[in-house]
Amino acid sequence: MFSLPGKNMARGGMRLLLMVAPAALLASQAVLPIGGFVTSATPARAAEGLAVPAAVTLPARPDYERLAVATLDEVTRGDFAAVSARFDEALRGQASAEFLAKSWNDYEKAFGPFESHGDPKQVASGNGNVVDVPLHMAKRPGDFRVTFNTHGQIVGLFFLRTGVPVP
Repeated sequence: MFSLPGKNMARGGMRLLLMVAPAALLASQAVLPIGGFVTSATPARAAEGLAVPAAVTLPARPDYERLAVATLDEVTRGDFAAVSARFDEALRGQASAEFLAKSWNDYEKAFGPFESHGDPKQVASGNGNVVDVPLHMAKRPGDFRVTFNTHGQIVGLFFLRTGVPVP
């Protein structure tokens, strides 16, 4: 509520100027579905003659931890073509599905067959959106590290021993 001093003042020397209803603020709020888009919304009317603008379409931010686990699941199933299909252009020029298969095979020879994984953790890096996933292998533990660009494409993928710092 806003008040101004003036003549014909009510008790306390102030005159009521304007009162804004909280409903106007609530009417302007939009709920964004997780993992999707808001494509349109009907403008809400908070008060006669006052229109609240329609919601703006915003793309959902990729869930990098979920993408990392999905990528690891494809690797452990041997679906290297699906993984390499999500490589960005630069990585496609450096690694193929066959190269990825050989790398995973070599990793399992050194660390033992894959048993399970721990919880993914997004790690701060200047090189992109990096996610580390702890691996429980038959011989010894390891780490799966994948780096995504802002579009969710894979720009780096590594099978590591535990404790390798993020650059």
